[in-house]
Amino acid sequence: MYRTIMVGVDGSKYAEAAFEAAAEMAMKFDSRLLIVTIYAPPAIGLLGDIPPYPPTVPKEVESNMMPLLKKYEEKAKQMGVKVVESKIVPVWNTVGAGFVSEAEKQGCALTVIGSRGLTGLTRTLLGSTADYIARNAHCDVHIVRR
Repeated sequence: MYRTIMVGVDGSKYAEAAFEAAAEMAMKFDSRLLIVTIYAPPAIGLLGDIPPYPPTVPKEVESNMMPLLKKYEEKAKQMGVKVVESKIVPVWNTVGAGFVSEAEKQGCALTVIGSRGLTGLTRTLLGSTADYIARNAHCDVHIVRR
């Protein structure tokens, strides 16, 4: 049903729940599971440095995130997922836009993301990555709210 499932992780408890849901679905549907972290550099101030083109992942981000991604890969394999990959995707735009772009590039049939459940004024001011992905993804989106 879902040939490729992509899940976004960032080390939070919300991402952990999303990973578990995605791995379970990948196992049941015999899908390829792609575990990604999207890296968007901090916003540039008036006097700040311009990030490189194409965007790159700083060494400290890579050294912090790769062990987490490998842990998720191993856990998915232990759960019975046959094809598991992970990567850090550097983008210039927002995390949500980077996630949507990577899902399309990878030909995903389903994306899975966690939601912090922001509501009211906080959501209005900050926006919502999950909301952006749900509105803009070319494929099915599963938002985990536990």
